[in-house]
Amino acid sequence: MDPYSSPILFHGPGAEGAAKAKASAIGRPLHTPFGAAGLKIAESREIVELMNNASVGDQPGVLVIGPMDRATRSSQDVLLKNLEEFDDAIIRPVLWAIDQADVVSTIRSRCLQQWCPGPDLYDEDTLYQARGVVDCSLIGDIAGLVEALKDREPRPLLEAAARVLAERGIDKDTADLWGRIREALRFKLPSANEAMAAFLGAPT
Repeated sequence: MDPYSSPILFHGPGAEGAAKAKASAIGRPLHTPFGAAGLKIAESREIVELMNNASVGDQPGVLVIGPMDRATRSSQDVLLKNLEEFDDAIIRPVLWAIDQADVVSTIRSRCLQQWCPGPDLYDEDTLYQARGVVDCSLIGDIAGLVEALKDREPRPLLEAAARVLAERGIDKDTADLWGRIREALRFKLPSANEAMAAFLGAPT
C-alpha cells in the first residue's frame, strides 16, 4: 500500500514527536499543529479548508493533527470525508494520539497506524522496574509498589508499564489495570500518588 494514500495515525507515548518528525520528512508544514488543547469543530473546519486548497510550492503540504484521543466526536466527524478522499500529491495529514483506542473507529479505519513507544521505553532499567510494578499491582503488593515508585519519575514508569501490558496481552485479569494506567497517562505529569492509584485502583 502506498504509505501516503491514507492518513498516518501515530499512537503511544512518543506519538506527538513521531508525528512532527514524519511531517517534516514528507512535506512542507502548512500550519502549526492543530488540536493541542483538544480539537474543536472550528479547527476541523479550518483543516478541511486547507485540505481542499492546493499547496504552494514543490512539496505537498502537511498538517499535524492531535491528540485525536482528546478531540471531540463532532470535530472528528467533520474530518471524515476529507481523511478518506484527499490528493496526497497536494496534502498529507498526519494524526497522533496517546491512546488510539479513544479515537473514534471511523477515523482509525481510515488511517495507517503506527505505535510509538517513546525513547524512555527503551531504557532497560525502566522496563525491568515496570515488569515488577505490574506484577506487584496484579497481586496487590503495596510495599513492593511503594519501593518501586520511590525516587522514580511516575510518567516513564507508567508508560513502560503500558508497554509491558501491551506485550503480555490485555485479558480479564489485566484490563482494569490497563484502563487505570491509560487514565493516569492523560496527565502530562502524573504525580506519584496518581501513579500509585493507577497501579492499585485506589483513590488519590
